[in-house]
Amino acid sequence: GRDGMKTHNLPKADFVTALILLIFSTVIILISIRMPRMEEVGANPYSAPGIVPGFLGVILFCLSNILLVRSIRQDGHSLGLTWQRVLAFLKDESSIRVFLTLIISGIYGIGLLGNVPYLLATFVYVMVFIILFEYSFHQKLNEQVKIVFFSFVQALLTAGTVAAVFRYLFLVKLP
Repeated sequence: GRDGMKTHNLPKADFVTALILLIFSTVIILISIRMPRMEEVGANPYSAPGIVPGFLGVILFCLSNILLVRSIRQDGHSLGLTWQRVLAFLKDESSIRVFLTLIISGIYGIGLLGNVPYLLATFVYVMVFIILFEYSFHQKLNEQVKIVFFSFVQALLTAGTVAAVFRYLFLVKLP
């Protein structure tokens, strides 16, 4: 095994991951089925916007099932959950980072995109993301001016570059 890695927990992690991916892939498939088929305008059925996400959703669904079966065969379904383990997981720094990432990504995708201009939404998202994960709230602001400046520049470059690529290379009008 690898140094420091608890290989006996891998089947349990695979089991949980497979369940999450099964739910995610099912949602992708359902959303892609609901997308317009463009038949009413005489478009080629293979040019419908839901084809690629639906295809990827089906692949992810199949691979998730394989992972689920493999983890069950390795006794990954017996998680041995206790309140202490759940609390330890929730208090773990990497878990907190995942939850924070989900929260700020949700705010960006659901709250900002479409409600404020794309450049501003992306700029705010990237800057908040960098500051949240790089800034130390235990140190004084004047000791961390570089981090704030770096996050500002990085957010500006990211938002501008992504917007330019979609607008001029992919010819997609952003909200």
